[in-house]
Amino acid sequence: MKYPVELNFKKIALAKQATLTESDGNSMAYARQKILKLKEELEVFEDKTKAKRICTIKANKVFDFSATYNFYTENEQSFGSIQRKGIRSLWKATYLLNDGSGNQYATIREEKPFAKVVDTLLGGLPFVGLVCNYIFNPSYIATSEDGTELFRLTKVPSFWGALFKIDKLAEVSPDEEIRCMMSLLMMIFLEKSRG
Repeated sequence: MKYPVELNFKKIALAKQATLTESDGNSMAYARQKILKLKEELEVFEDKTKAKRICTIKANKVFDFSATYNFYTENEQSFGSIQRKGIRSLWKATYLLNDGSGNQYATIREEKPFAKVVDTLLGGLPFVGLVCNYIFNPSYIATSEDGTELFRLTKVPSFWGALFKIDKLAEVSPDEEIRCMMSLLMMIFLEKSRG
């Protein structure tokens, strides 16, 4: 993967949709949230044609703060998961990343919770929201269990507020890279639902 990777949300759609694009402009993934499901589900494809599915991300519970979102290959084998840290994450978002065996290997934390609060409260107001979307940009950091910073996801200053950038901060294995990308993708889908 060529970094920074852009995560761009489609602004007007029935179901939330996002595209991951490498720095050279190549599309690397297209994600679409399934609508009318009791348990949240996200399908991730190689591109918008939906010809090849990369994975499916499924919640293990119906509407729960601490639901676990499992990553499944096309033949339904789990290769990792992400779990929001319940009530503690109401102010400052914290997510636990697990490998295919359920062992925690990393954490995603919100770096500037105040930026998200202001962006959420004022971002939807006419005129004021345009300025807020440009000034207040939440960011999230993925760190390994030993404290090494792996990835940073940052909202890019924009008047429309639907673009994020993912920077790679340390070398990781290809499996960890895919798990981290899917975790960041699911995390931002969840955070956008929260506001």
